[in-house]
Amino acid sequence: MMFFGFLLILLILWLIIKNPDFFKNLFEAPQKNDNANKEALKILNEKFVKGEITEEEYLRKKKLLED
Repeated sequence: MMFFGFLLILLILWLIIKNPDFFKNLFEAPQKNDNANKEALKILNEKFVKGEITEEEYLRKKKLLED
């Protein structure tokens, strides 16, 4: 039983050494990638202006990107 406790401590130490942000990332809420959203919105706007998508599609997809 003591052996498994020791292995658990070693595993935790290994995680901390290999990736110091592991626990920080584990408990933080995921953040949106604003740059990716801006790029996707730019492409969406271009498709709408070119007439490749309808206004309904544009508004639906824009709402998804903004949420």
